[in-house]
Amino acid sequence: MGVFPTRLKAERSSRTSVFVTLLLSYLVVLLIPVIVFGGLYTRIESIMVENANNANMALIEQAKQVVDGRLDEMHLISRNTSSHPKLDTLLKSGTLQTAEERYDYLSFMKELERYRNSSSFITDFYVYLRKSDTVVSPGFKTNSSILFSEIYGYPNLTYKQFQDDILHGVHFNRFLPVTEVGKGLNKKRMLTYLQTLPFGEKSSPKGALVILIEERQIMGLLEEIVKANHGTIYIKDAEGQVLLSAGERSELTNGASASKSGMMTVSTTSARNGWEYVSLVPENVFMAKVIMVKRMAVGVLALCLAAGIIVCAYMTYRAYHPLRDIIRFIRQSHPTKGGNIRNEYEFIKSTMADSFGKQVEMEEQLFRQTPAIRANFLLRLLKGHVDTDDISQQSLSFMGITFPHSSFAVALIELRDASGFIHHDCEREWALIRFVTGKVAEEMPGYAAYAVELEKNEVAIILNVPEECGKGVELYEWAEQVKRVIEQRFRTVTTIGISSIHAGMGQLPSCYAESVRALEYSIFTAYKPILFYEEMKREAEVYYDFPIETEIQLINAMKSGDAVKTKDIIQQLYENNFTGKQITPEHGRLLFANLLSTLFKLLNALNLKYEDILGTPAKPIENMTEAGSLEELYSEMQFMFHQVCLYVKQQRGDSSTLLLEKIKKYIIEHHDDAMISLASIAEQFNITPPYLSAFFKKNSGSNLTDYLAKIRIERSKEMMKDAGSTISQIARSVGYTSDVGFIRVFKKYEGITPGKYKETLHSLSSTLRKDHAES
Repeated sequence: MGVFPTRLKAERSSRTSVFVTLLLSYLVVLLIPVIVFGGLYTRIESIMVENANNANMALIEQAKQVVDGRLDEMHLISRNTSSHPKLDTLLKSGTLQTAEERYDYLSFMKELERYRNSSSFITDFYVYLRKSDTVVSPGFKTNSSILFSEIYGYPNLTYKQFQDDILHGVHFNRFLPVTEVGKGLNKKRMLTYLQTLPFGEKSSPKGALVILIEERQIMGLLEEIVKANHGTIYIKDAEGQVLLSAGERSELTNGASASKSGMMTVSTTSARNGWEYVSLVPENVFMAKVIMVKRMAVGVLALCLAAGIIVCAYMTYRAYHPLRDIIRFIRQSHPTKGGNIRNEYEFIKSTMADSFGKQVEMEEQLFRQTPAIRANFLLRLLKGHVDTDDISQQSLSFMGITFPHSSFAVALIELRDASGFIHHDCEREWALIRFVTGKVAEEMPGYAAYAVELEKNEVAIILNVPEECGKGVELYEWAEQVKRVIEQRFRTVTTIGISSIHAGMGQLPSCYAESVRALEYSIFTAYKPILFYEEMKREAEVYYDFPIETEIQLINAMKSGDAVKTKDIIQQLYENNFTGKQITPEHGRLLFANLLSTLFKLLNALNLKYEDILGTPAKPIENMTEAGSLEELYSEMQFMFHQVCLYVKQQRGDSSTLLLEKIKKYIIEHHDDAMISLASIAEQFNITPPYLSAFFKKNSGSNLTDYLAKIRIERSKEMMKDAGSTISQIARSVGYTSDVGFIRVFKKYEGITPGKYKETLHSLSSTLRKDHAES
């Protein structure tokens, strides 16, 4: 009773962990749009703030341009006044004595009147003449005491301070902050401009120019801008002193901070006079909408999160419900082993692994054995060791064999020369080329084909041929494609023998026997890479031509050591029997056996031994049996008869033959010497070069230079197998002083340049290695 609750508790624990995992997964997905929304909202808020700052900056720039434009009028009056031609005279004169001096004052006042009328921005201005303590303005002339006490006095200054700071001080484009100026009803808030006279005086000024600008003149310029942003604009001079302020919070005084809590501050500086224009705008003016949008966004986000969490919980439950049912079904149907199982997925995984483990293992073992089973079956099928009546389609399918047609043929592929693919002549490499050959044949389109490895260099291909297939044209095209791929990609020379087409799987042994005879027939024909058994039956002769007179001529030529005549006789026999007609393989082998018999008759008659002449144990019959082609048999026979003739001639003391062999040996040993030539060889053997050339041509059948070139080319082709050797290195190694001469000679005899030959050689090797790796 204690085990079952424990198991339920463990099941509930594991179920909870998966449920939480799913829920967290959905919540993570839900958080993605929330995070994106948060980032997007932050960006929008920053853009709104930036736009507000830009708008405020545009307004303050506008204020700066408007005020600077009106101040330009004031500066123009200042320049005109300070540069007036009569001003210098007035600054130097004392009290008025003459009528001329009075006239100068009157003229100067009229000019000042004209200057004032040129600008509506200027409230009033006057010129103080220190020497005479005279104040001259467009509308009056008085002294400094009356000016201060009656006209333009400053309530926060004493007369002494007024004189020292304003009239007698050194000023250069100086402004005093806006303050009340005047007396009684004429009191107004003015911005005061001060300029020392004469212009540029720094130590002892002779006078001063004072320009008064009523505050409302500037406030009128800034009024619309202040109303637009509900803020405050402060104007500071270059020293940071607040000259005036406009707006709802204009209580900022000189030296106070322009930055207040809850205010947005922007500023700009005039390049003309160094004034700084500072704008303070309450944040709630432009942030009210932002705050409203933020509150709405937060509310919508909270609502969406709540709804999203509910949906996530519901979807998690729906996703988990089938999993829970599967777990219950597995527990009821298949009791599980105990162990530490983290969650339901681990439980299902372990259960499935336990249930199907053995089945998978058995299938894998069977799959690994299938190729061997199929190969053994196909080999026994070719040998006739299988009762085809007992073979079912299911058995064939199990081995991966499908025969959709009822007709069959066998193609026997002989790997005649695999030296381009095989380097060490070991069974591993032969097995690889057999495997490659079988795969190429099986994958060639046209027929259902299955390869069977036979001897060391033979692969049989079982072809399932459609009933509508013709007399062999399609089979020839198929064989030609297989041969081309193997020879081009794997550099292996092949001969293919193809049987007749027979109906029924039981005829496969007959097909195999016919393909073997077709392949044997290739030895006794002019070289044909693809042979059909049907053609061999029709064209083969039943006799060979070797008259007794020809045999006598052959024996006489050999007795005299005449290798040329001996060669001609054997060549004539070859042409009579193999050119223009075809004989059976049996008769062909019998002809070469008779030639061997003639050879041994002569050896016995001359009391000679085969081993003494050819230097190898006497195995001519084995060599003839192992020959892969008619050309090989013919070449082997010519070689043996030629060697016997040479030996007979040497026994008779033929100095020419001995000299020729010595010359050839010398050329072979010294072919890598760049200095070897016709003259040097002639000097080596104490004969003249013309005689050497004629002698070598007569006794060897080729020019000495051609013989030397061929020796060098063969040696260079061996060296090209090393990918690290360059053409220049190879040229010097085989006796050429430069690669130019080597390339010219190589192309003359081989038809291509050495570089192209080497590239082709290593390209094929690379392809072979790649195919080996893939297979």
